Amino acid sequence: MTTVPADDGAGGTAGHAGSAGNRAGSSSSSAGRSSSAGSSSLPRDAGFDEYADPGCPDAGPPSQVDECDPFAAVSTCPLGQGCYPFVDHPFGEGCGAQSFGTMCSPAGTGVQGAVCGDGGNDCASGFVCVVGSQPGKHCVQLCLMSDPSGCPRGMICGELDVEGFGVCS
Repeated sequence: MTTVPADDGAGGTAGHAGSAGNRAGSSSSSAGRSSSAGSSSLPRDAGFDEYADPGCPDAGPPSQVDECDPFAAVSTCPLGQGCYPFVDHPFGEGCGAQSFGTMCSPAGTGVQGAVCGDGGNDCASGFVCVVGSQPGKHCVQLCLMSDPSGCPRGMICGELDVEGFGVCS
């Protein structure tokens, strides 16, 4: 097993091997050592947790899948569907990589501020369901970060976790 110091500033990390912060005087011989960094000069209690490298290859940039354009004047999605941005996180499962883009999904009727989520895409085409400053999930209008003037008067285009897209709030 390769161990490397991996501290997120809060004393833990994803991939934590459960060393419970080996302390000075501990019988563990790997406390405070980094075999992959090639240095054994770290103090025995450097505040690092052990990290078990899962052996994944270096990941390239996230893949982008664009099935449609949510800002197109004429939709390329089938009747009854809208174009929505998405992001697919691997959530630490295996060596998965993040992907993002746009896809056609059944369109709902929810517009700015409508409650959404919980089992379906309730937002109308041009809107997306997000967790924001209000409690719960709500539909918000999409905007392009490259052209934030697409929001209604009094609203600004803020970032969404899908590159290039924003939401009006």
